[in-house]
Amino acid sequence: MMEYLKLDAGCRTALMDGTMVPDSPGHMATRRFYHALSGSRLRLCVDGYLFAVAVFSLERDTQYQFTYAYQREENWSTYTQNLTPQSYQEGDYVFEEECYFRVCVRRKDGVDMESEDFDQALSLVEYYHKEPEHEIKSCFQEEIVETVEAIRVYAESVSDVLKLCLLADTHYTVNGTWADTAANIQEVAKEAKYDAIIHLGDFTDGMVTKEITKEYVNRIITDLERCGVPLYITLGNHDSNYFQNRQNTFTEQEIKELYRLPGESLDYYVDIQNSVRMIFLSSFEDSLPIRYGYKKEQLTWLRNVLFSASTGTKFLIFSHDAPLAELDYWSYLIRNGEALLDVLEECNAREEYQIVGFFYGHTHSDYIFNDCSFPVISISCAKLEYFTDRKPKDVVVWERRAETVTQDLWDSLLIDLKGEWLKLVRFGAGVNRECSFAKKKSTYKEKAQKKKEERLVKIWAHRGASGHAPENTMPAFKLANELGADGIELDVQLTKDGVPVVIHDETVDRVSNGTGRVCDYTLDRLRSLTVNKNFPAYGIVRIPTLEEVYAFIKTTDMTVNLELKNSMIFYEKLEEKVLVLAEKMGLSDRVIYSSFNHSSMKKIKELEPKAKVAFLYADGIVDVEEYADKYGVYAVHPYMTNTEYPNMVEKCHAKGIRVHVWTVNEEADIRRMKELGVDVVITNYVERINI
Repeated sequence: MMEYLKLDAGCRTALMDGTMVPDSPGHMATRRFYHALSGSRLRLCVDGYLFAVAVFSLERDTQYQFTYAYQREENWSTYTQNLTPQSYQEGDYVFEEECYFRVCVRRKDGVDMESEDFDQALSLVEYYHKEPEHEIKSCFQEEIVETVEAIRVYAESVSDVLKLCLLADTHYTVNGTWADTAANIQEVAKEAKYDAIIHLGDFTDGMVTKEITKEYVNRIITDLERCGVPLYITLGNHDSNYFQNRQNTFTEQEIKELYRLPGESLDYYVDIQNSVRMIFLSSFEDSLPIRYGYKKEQLTWLRNVLFSASTGTKFLIFSHDAPLAELDYWSYLIRNGEALLDVLEECNAREEYQIVGFFYGHTHSDYIFNDCSFPVISISCAKLEYFTDRKPKDVVVWERRAETVTQDLWDSLLIDLKGEWLKLVRFGAGVNRECSFAKKKSTYKEKAQKKKEERLVKIWAHRGASGHAPENTMPAFKLANELGADGIELDVQLTKDGVPVVIHDETVDRVSNGTGRVCDYTLDRLRSLTVNKNFPAYGIVRIPTLEEVYAFIKTTDMTVNLELKNSMIFYEKLEEKVLVLAEKMGLSDRVIYSSFNHSSMKKIKELEPKAKVAFLYADGIVDVEEYADKYGVYAVHPYMTNTEYPNMVEKCHAKGIRVHVWTVNEEADIRRMKELGVDVVITNYVERINI
């Protein structure tokens, strides 16, 4: 018996994927793609209109599988270019083979349609099609048997086991592979008797309309709920439907309703058998300057959830993203990630509690991070995808091929609660993994600190972490410290009333909402400006005084490279003021003074012989090492191209003169500076020092 399906509303004229009907003005087409089998039939049951069918074959463009790319309509089928002006008709349209399609409609009289006309016409399109029961593909049948057997054997070998189905990053697309994944999970679940299913987020690519995204998400949720066990979801960065699609972003309330989250926020926990508490954390906020990470109020909530639990509780933490940037290619910093780990480590240090593991997706790769007191485990993507670039260091990426067992990828997480052991039984591409969650010493902070201390080439943040935050501002300096900078470079000038302030240009125009020269502003007027032009997400950001910056520097171990901006405006007493302030703040031994005005550096040395000064320059200087040595400078600060002079670095080092190079942003250039053996790289991107 054929079924009737009502089609949806459409979009006007040109379709986003480029399917257009030449010389057919006023036509409209469905936003959605529909599935047809051989023999499926369409009929337009209204006078005054004609319709045509844009046919999309099952052929896939492999760039979406083998490179980092998202098809802008979440469509992995291929347009057959079948439409012509003559394609419009009134009678039945019968599909000759399986395909996807969109329906185009226009008026017979050629008059442009309004959306209401299109909706009315579509409401009278009859679509006769019966979707068959999904059959398990032969390439998966043996894998299903082996997976069920592996779960059975493990469950029988331990006395207290928790069984979870764990998947991440489905990224639903038209003509994708979700139907196979869903069928395979359902088959295994029949025998495995899971305690729950966990989805670690990124249900879709988040690039189409809210209505279509809702349909895709509900399809995935419905398929997983058919397994007859509880389904728990943690949200991914695509799940707010923001990805290149901000006009269709979901509100928090819409997200909660769509993904069926319990509680008052996007974070929640569930207590299940044997004193196990599963905690689900959201880890993305597109409106914040650092989008990946965790809010401070989340950490307060997490502490309460952990330390209010009964004695003997074991915790499983689920998040779409990792807690550390080194585990995530896409983030230079996980907001409050270390603070999150601090809370978990504090909990795991208590005798009455235990963290079983932290599980995350997002990286589309496998990895077990063992430097915390509990395992931190990355789950690969269920999406059919295989490319090895744009991945964190040391992860494993499995080859994926359609119509083979490697097309699929998800895990059965089996936890031996008494034996403190967990096993991940892989379905599809990849191998089984296992590890202990017995408590051990946490070493990740010690290792990070040791790595920083052993750097042969130090890294200074140019105007702070100016690649990610407003330059020469407190947010940029604080971010540089969080990213592990050895020092910061900043620029100082004087206000009209003689106060040292931190800003690069002699005018405020480029970085602020004001105009005019810095030296013509009093401090009060200057502080009324906002300097967030390139990073509006930071909100109101003020030009800091040098004293304000120094007060922060005292709380860190960072060096300061203070550039005196006095090569165009010869600020009176600037040298005296900065020396006095450094002495007052107890930072004299941590400040290096530099300027393009080399006479100013001579003056600094005359005023304070112990001061460290550096000659800053952009154009080549003949025998720069001799020149620097003559004036007793601590270092030279050449623009990067000046390091290409033969043996420049070696000659300076032979004279005991350090080489601090600016501004080195590209990864290849950073590598070259390391090979040359420079002492310091000054960069906008502190995180790149670890390449």
